[in-house]
Amino acid sequence: MKAIGFFLSSLLFASIALAGSTAMFKMDYQIKIGGYSLQGLESVTVDSSADDLSDKCTIVVPAMSYNKGLAVEDKLKRGDVVSVMLGYNGNLYQEFTGYLKAIYPNAPMRLECEDAIYLFRKKIADKQFKKTTANEILAYVLSQINPQLSASQKMKLVASASGYQFDKFTIVRATGFEVLQKLKQDTGLGIYVRGNQLLCQGLYTERRGNAAYDFSRNIEASEGLEYVRREDRKVLVKMIGRTKKGVKVEVEVGESGGDMRTIQRPNVSSKETLELIGKNELTNQSFDGYRGAIKGWLVPTCEIGYTASVFDQDYPERNGKYYVKAVKTEFSSAGGRRTISLGIKVS
Repeated sequence: MKAIGFFLSSLLFASIALAGSTAMFKMDYQIKIGGYSLQGLESVTVDSSADDLSDKCTIVVPAMSYNKGLAVEDKLKRGDVVSVMLGYNGNLYQEFTGYLKAIYPNAPMRLECEDAIYLFRKKIADKQFKKTTANEILAYVLSQINPQLSASQKMKLVASASGYQFDKFTIVRATGFEVLQKLKQDTGLGIYVRGNQLLCQGLYTERRGNAAYDFSRNIEASEGLEYVRREDRKVLVKMIGRTKKGVKVEVEVGESGGDMRTIQRPNVSSKETLELIGKNELTNQSFDGYRGAIKGWLVPTCEIGYTASVFDQDYPERNGKYYVKAVKTEFSSAGGRRTISLGIKVS
């Protein structure tokens, strides 16, 4: 594995407050792109959200190191495999795997990366579906994409969501990525890639691990965090769909007299599907618990599909476990930080 650039000593140490004390941790990283190991680094940001199709990673490298330009463009290319591992004291965790999507040769240089959804950014054949399901559309996309992939890249569909139906769904001059994006927008389903699997399931159903956060121990800050009681937050969800002839179909779920959320799903005409989407949204909005985000360090590790146990010694009645709906991980000379956006309350 060849190296690009030089290690920056400004990234060596970070101060972390744990259990009321301040400890010094040596910050470490290992970033591989194609056949090279990156050693010159200014920052790394990894964004992951249940609302998005893909995880995204931005790597910023200095244009110069020791008065010498970093020759990166002639060594890296779009589509190179990317691996990002971050951590402290040599204990590294896999924060991102994917592909190099774009190189912006500015000063400093920015490398934009995307997880394996990148492989779906290929043209697929036009097709018109009648009386179809989300799973059938996904299977078609895979049948078009897999022949364009190498043996090690080929995907398998793992779909646990059912009941999402369409009278009509048309694919015209589209990439696989664009079809997945449209399908996610129309249904609100969790559609994403994990390893060599294309998964389709209801949001907040995956359980991959748990991370514990305590306001007195490892929560550095909170962003827009507030505790809201369900009885104080009435929500009415209005779902609006259309038949293939353009006739409006409406379904309401929840309680009137409070906030109203209107969701347009023009490709959905089934009242059962609209009601299912509406109930999912209602679940996301109605519960006793925290709304907002908490910020900590790189430990504990936390990802989409995890739950976050939140503890408050001053208000123990507010302790609870939440589905993690978004994670932003930042790594630079300022230290390592992880911002966790809380979703529905699990318990």
